[in-house]
Amino acid sequence: MPATRQVIDRMIESLKQAAALITSYRRQSTVARRLSITNRDKFTTTAQSVNTCCQDLMLSLQIHQSSKIEILTRDIPIDDDDKAAETFVAEHGSLEAIQHDRELVKEFAQQQHLVMDDTVMDQLNANLTDTIQQNQARLEVILKDNVNSAVLDGFKGLVAELNAAESEQRFHCVQCDKEFTNATNGLKSCSFHRGEYDSWGQSYPCCGTGHPCQFQPHRAKHHCDYPYGAFFPRARAITGYVDTVDEWASVEDTNLEDDGVKKASVGQLLRWVSRGERLDEATILISVGTIWYTEPYYFNTFTAKEMETITRSVRLSRRTLIFRTSTSESEFAMAEWILSVSGKITGVRLTAKSATSTNPYVRVCPIDMAKATKSGDIMTLSEGGMRSYIPASPYILPATIRAGPEISDIQIRPPRTNFKTKTSPALRVILKTMSDPPLKANPELASSKVDYFQGVVSVFNNNAAASNNPITIASASASYRLVGDPTYNPCEALKLTDRAELPITIEPRQSWSLKFEAAVPRSEDDVKLDIKWWNRAIVARHRPIRIKITLEDIEGEECSLVLEYVFKPYPFNKSGANDIGEFFFDDPVLLQRNCIRVEKCDAGGTGVVKIAGNEIETKRLEKIVYRALKTGKTEVDLEIGQEKDYGTWEWAAWALIDFSCRRVYAFKIMVKEGKLVEKKRLGCLGYVLCPPYGESVDKQRPISYATEFVKLAQLEPYPVQQIVTDDAFDDFKPVVPPKPIISPVSPTSPSAQPQVPGDLAQRLTSIDFNLSRIATALERLVSHVEGQVPPSG
Repeated sequence: MPATRQVIDRMIESLKQAAALITSYRRQSTVARRLSITNRDKFTTTAQSVNTCCQDLMLSLQIHQSSKIEILTRDIPIDDDDKAAETFVAEHGSLEAIQHDRELVKEFAQQQHLVMDDTVMDQLNANLTDTIQQNQARLEVILKDNVNSAVLDGFKGLVAELNAAESEQRFHCVQCDKEFTNATNGLKSCSFHRGEYDSWGQSYPCCGTGHPCQFQPHRAKHHCDYPYGAFFPRARAITGYVDTVDEWASVEDTNLEDDGVKKASVGQLLRWVSRGERLDEATILISVGTIWYTEPYYFNTFTAKEMETITRSVRLSRRTLIFRTSTSESEFAMAEWILSVSGKITGVRLTAKSATSTNPYVRVCPIDMAKATKSGDIMTLSEGGMRSYIPASPYILPATIRAGPEISDIQIRPPRTNFKTKTSPALRVILKTMSDPPLKANPELASSKVDYFQGVVSVFNNNAAASNNPITIASASASYRLVGDPTYNPCEALKLTDRAELPITIEPRQSWSLKFEAAVPRSEDDVKLDIKWWNRAIVARHRPIRIKITLEDIEGEECSLVLEYVFKPYPFNKSGANDIGEFFFDDPVLLQRNCIRVEKCDAGGTGVVKIAGNEIETKRLEKIVYRALKTGKTEVDLEIGQEKDYGTWEWAAWALIDFSCRRVYAFKIMVKEGKLVEKKRLGCLGYVLCPPYGESVDKQRPISYATEFVKLAQLEPYPVQQIVTDDAFDDFKPVVPPKPIISPVSPTSPSAQPQVPGDLAQRLTSIDFNLSRIATALERLVSHVEGQVPPSG
């Protein structure tokens, strides 16, 4: 039957073509099947070919009763999804305009509730005819061994073998970090989390559990079609460093009510990770929105070759939108392609607008698509945000109000060192201060009840070297007096700090260093302050104090020397180069300045001023102005005030708003005594101009001042006391004993007797007197040691 054999050969050829078409069709995703509207024509042609072969076969075999053959004569069915695909293609020009535009394909998939994966774009742009031919060649080999098999069994075997071949290729999923194959990749094969794992909280922020919360097909390439946790560290590795991207243009607008940020940027991607290898091919990076799982965002790269494909699609579809975060006109971020008259892409337009801004930020970045580089200067088409106006005249602020005395950080005078030794004629000693300054306050130990003063006094035996008149110091005591007081009071304690023990003997013309520490008690009011000061004495903070050191020898003779301490305050902090305001009141009790400084922030940052270390940024001032315009309040508490020193004093700050110029023009600072102080007598209220900040409209407006309500409360007057800084109470000049006069005797006088020379006579007299004193001293010393005092006389 040659004719029948010829028909069978033709039918085998048609079936091979049909099998190849079916295999290629099965490899396409649902989105690609719908949008590839030419598939219908291919199936129609294949069905007609098979139908013709079947008719020829039936005629040859005279088979006319087949009930299954009519299916080949039916029209290719068209369902609602196919109609929707045809309508979508028609709306955007042609299939060629869609198949190169990923965003259009993504939009169609969302409309049809289909899943968009990495293979869709490749399938749409692939030549189905070439794929059919490749599959047909493979079927030739397989069909040679299966010609005698039934057509249906042949189809099943071929498909099974092709699926087995496909299962050998494996991919790595970027969403779940697992391997997959196309044969096993279903609509919900991949399970993952939308958010990135939080190592600090040890949970996933998207759902709070360790179980995956999202199910989608596996994806072999990173994408921004929907959020997945592994995407964010990849994006952060690019956006978080300065050496990864050369940013060309960016726009950003902040919502002044909820701090939401709308932003977009375009630039050149230099490397995928910081300090990594630089990319060989120029690559454009476009980012829109905040890259986080709760926000809509776009983050994609384009090479020059990829831009050629996009240019063809945009030229046909005239669809210039790259991505938009929201359809709302009040708040969104957007990136768009800019087309020339010929339809060529010439740049990118970035737009960002928040709900609190009247106008959006719009910037245009020209791009050379052939080289994927910036081709010109950035153009700003619109400025958004809270923009102020230029004041037509300078602001005049009220004068600073300060209540209470103003203290100085300079010592009132140096301590006196000209006090003389006061002693009896029988105790020939000289006392001299050896420390500088004469007294040091609380150098090693501090107490809340007494102040400790340390000093060094040299005790010099002023007797002649050959006189053999040693001096024995038996005891020492100390007393104190504030300048202006009429009497000395005993110190609470006096101790020798060099471990010396009394009595101590000093030979003639020799000296002994008396190192001491005297404890001076504080007054009841000072004790209530419960303050410990090192290197300063609270007892002498208002008036200098004098300490008298009194020494007594073994015979009961006394000598003394006065040492003075003058309080030296710690210097106040000096104004810095950036300081623009200083507001304070002085505490005359503790001699301290309670001060708040306002300084201008360095240029280049986001800060405008620092008030007591609290940085006030531009965005915060813009929020203040925005809320003031809504509420009508022109005096706004910055809510940065604090209580200091456990409530002994406090401060607060307010911003003053100019409604006309829509800007903060000054800050009001109040410093006053705190809640722990019952009688409020000290305080300060002052103003400082706000430095220029933010963007302004190039237009002048007349200024307007804020309506102020906060004022410094009425304070009680602080009593001013007269402070005595010096007196002559301790001024003492020792009496100089007259020199002995020796009358000359004439040698011719009858009563003349041999005369002893004057210096020898004086010497002999001194020896006799000293011997008598030594005998008496030894007797008293022995008695003192034995605890007995001999009767006088």
